[in-house]
Amino acid sequence: MTEKSPRRQRNKKTSITPLDIFTRVMQGDESITDRQFDAAKVAAPYLHPKLAGLSMNAVVRRSVEEFSDDELNTLAQTGTTGRPD
Repeated sequence: MTEKSPRRQRNKKTSITPLDIFTRVMQGDESITDRQFDAAKVAAPYLHPKLAGLSMNAVVRRSVEEFSDDELNTLAQTGTTGRPD
């Protein structure tokens, strides 16, 4: 079993992400400096990509008109059609 280096363990424990900085600022933490906030703004796109920027390979298999009333009721109640694909 390979042990992690002390440096990696230390960085893991003290690592603060841009989202952590933004959250602390939103919560009113005045200990965040302008320099830290600016660095977080610059780093954020590299560490936290926008979901809209990710491609999704989804295929619509049926339109809503093709579902039966029972399937629509099941979908409305459970979030699934109850049918395997």
